[in-house]
Amino acid sequence: GLAERKKVTHVAMESTGVYWKPVYNLLEAEPIEVLVVNAQHIKAVPGRKTDVKDAEWIADLLRHGLLKGSYIPHRAQRELRELVRYRR
Repeated sequence: GLAERKKVTHVAMESTGVYWKPVYNLLEAEPIEVLVVNAQHIKAVPGRKTDVKDAEWIADLLRHGLLKGSYIPHRAQRELRELVRYRR
């Protein structure tokens, strides 16, 4: 997989809206640790105005062990929740 070729061991991303969901769905199949982090826990640094700077900042926080991932249910539970929401 991609993770083995690039020697990726960890990925962190902001939990902005629903945009993280398809990326998470792809990455959870890889042999890596995936963290979805509350954006408010990351954004407390002034002066960051671009996506590239945001990504660099998140990577630095991850490298230093300063990120705590949100609870993400297993795929089956996520799919059941989506089905229930859709049926409502």
